[in-house]
Amino acid sequence: MMRARNIFAALAFIIILAGCGENGTYTPEFLTDDTLRLAVGKEEIISYDPLTCQYAYNTEKLEFRLHTDNMSDYFIVRLQSEPTEEDQVVTAGLVRWTSRSGADEVRKNIALQVVKMEGDVVWLWNSRESIKMTARFR
Repeated sequence: MMRARNIFAALAFIIILAGCGENGTYTPEFLTDDTLRLAVGKEEIISYDPLTCQYAYNTEKLEFRLHTDNMSDYFIVRLQSEPTEEDQVVTAGLVRWTSRSGADEVRKNIALQVVKMEGDVVWLWNSRESIKMTARFR
């Protein structure tokens, strides 16, 4: 009986550890592709396709928007300061995107780490929400 309890406790611990690893990492492929996009966890929300999408940047609001032509899928990120260097942490006053359930997902005042900058393209990451995005802020 004691052995069964120990095995159960060890399995529960392994399951908890496996679940924790998902939120704290992103795959290297995220950094090799400069396609404008948003993904949450393993789900890609939207990826820029010049034939069906549009994007815009508002310098006054520090707001990037990417959406399909018919607005069926989109994301908006509004920053409180402009990203200027890698490893910088910027606060997003608003991140909004379409979800598969039909209701918009909204996050306010979340920290985004600038994991890469190349020209005017910025790779942003939030480990707690497992949000990763590539956007243009110029």
